[in-house]
Amino acid sequence: MNLIEISLVNVRKLEFFKARFSPTTTIITGNNGQGKTSVLESIFFLLTTKSFRKKYNKSIIKKNENRLQIKGVLKLDEEETIKINYDSKKKEIEKNGTKVKKTSEILKYSNVVSMSPEESDVVEIYRKEKLQYFDKIIFKITPSYIKIIRSYNKLLLIRNALLETGQETHQWDKKIIETGTLVWSERKRFFNHFIEKFKSVEKDILGKKKYFLEYINTVPDNENQYFVKLQNRKEKQTLVGPHLDKINFYLNEKNLQESGSQGEKKLFKYMLKLTEAEIIKEKKQTLPILLLDDFFAKLDDKNIMKIFNFFHRKFQTIITTTKTNNTMMEERLTNPKTSIKIIELND
Repeated sequence: MNLIEISLVNVRKLEFFKARFSPTTTIITGNNGQGKTSVLESIFFLLTTKSFRKKYNKSIIKKNENRLQIKGVLKLDEEETIKINYDSKKKEIEKNGTKVKKTSEILKYSNVVSMSPEESDVVEIYRKEKLQYFDKIIFKITPSYIKIIRSYNKLLLIRNALLETGQETHQWDKKIIETGTLVWSERKRFFNHFIEKFKSVEKDILGKKKYFLEYINTVPDNENQYFVKLQNRKEKQTLVGPHLDKINFYLNEKNLQESGSQGEKKLFKYMLKLTEAEIIKEKKQTLPILLLDDFFAKLDDKNIMKIFNFFHRKFQTIITTTKTNNTMMEERLTNPKTSIKIIELND
């Protein structure tokens, strides 16, 4: 998939913006507060109908305006045009001039991987949010998993409510066992593959093993054992199930959150995102679009170039940064044969 062009009206600080993108790498530069992140947010919104910001709300629409519009031209087998109008209450979506009734009709365009300071920090967030982070990746490659995880969360909510009021849960136990087992099965398959792919990405970028990703669960040996463990009601909550799974990150065998520098953490997060992109490419047989906000911040020149050399010409990538001068990237940009496009965003 390739994004050829985007135009937008009334997105945050941007009254109007229109640009064409390189099929390889596009760098959007400009001072802080000029709307660089808003361009990436608009692309993400167009392709997923959601924002990547941690607390998305009506503020995506420019202040004192009632409506925004985002329009993009995409290249799949042929060129297609997607347009979204949003008035803070409802979205109107068009594909090639025809109204789209269900958001699911444009899910094939949601092959986008973003990284921004505006997103939740996967290294710093709590256990539950980490699980949600990786569950969302599973959603992209296995859409049926969405129904499974929603069903499990609903059953868990009902069962915990019954436990809190001292009521029997037997009629729900069988259902939660069946659904919990499906969640574990899908997560185990996913993490086995993701961890191996991460090792491959790390080797290509760093040339050595430095980081480690660990998925921990306590899957009962069989359904009977699962049922027995569910009967522990001391805490008046469900004490066994995939909602208690853990994901740990390590740097040189030490906890990354506690021992890693800001640069080391950011490098790890980029490798997570690139692993996600590789898996989407493999599983969905399509090239995702990468959106990298504030790309140069907290990374030294050598690591910037290692990451850049990994994704350039492999994925279409759109980057934002305040500057490119006095960096190793500057030499690449001054090469007359470069396929990198620069867009300067200013008032």
